[in-house]
Amino acid sequence: LARDPDSEVRGAVNGSPYSARIALPRYGARIAHYFRDVAPGGLPGAIATSRIPFDLDDFGLIVHFEQPAEIAVHGDHMILDDSLRALVDRFGPVVLRNASMVTDARNRFHRNIFPHLRFHVDRGPAMPNQYSCFTRDPLDAEQFLPRESSTLFIANIVACLEQARATGSTLEAAQVGASYDLFPKTDMAPLLGEIIFEQPWNEPAGVGEIALIDNRTVLHATYDKEKKTRGYPIGARYLI
Repeated sequence: LARDPDSEVRGAVNGSPYSARIALPRYGARIAHYFRDVAPGGLPGAIATSRIPFDLDDFGLIVHFEQPAEIAVHGDHMILDDSLRALVDRFGPVVLRNASMVTDARNRFHRNIFPHLRFHVDRGPAMPNQYSCFTRDPLDAEQFLPRESSTLFIANIVACLEQARATGSTLEAAQVGASYDLFPKTDMAPLLGEIIFEQPWNEPAGVGEIALIDNRTVLHATYDKEKKTRGYPIGARYLI
């Protein structure tokens, strides 16, 4: 995938076949094009001016298992599996579809629902558990059906560029905040799959889904498409 970000690869985990692809290849070029009015010097200039790091040029990894798979995302001490950690560090959001937590970890979560288009982090910079894990449990009666709202992911630099555009502030004044209300009057359709990675939670009834992010590099928000319901609370846990 690193050599050919438009490709799809196949493999297996503990005998469970999967296919994997990058959600938003060449993410940096997408960001530079969309924010060309805010960052006329290109993305490298915007990064240097704002002092906000960005190294997720291929953004989001989607892994789809052919058969229901149980994944040991973390152990008893809530430490993220090293292989998954490496994927999150390389691609930002990692989404596992047709996958659920192993039995021992299934109930170690709380329920959460995020405000519409309020992009935020879950953990402060001083907290040790910087990795957020969101789950749809196929055995949970409430989460059995597809969800009616999705989760959106963006890199930190996107939030700062959009904030600068909306407020007219300079990139020199940009900083990574804990929460941003972004795109309130924007047609979201052209942005989804372009500068925003959408996890729709729309696999068929009874299918498990897992999403992982690092709060130090990625912000997330709920997207309530119909603005009628935010859907059921998704499972959430925070990992070291």
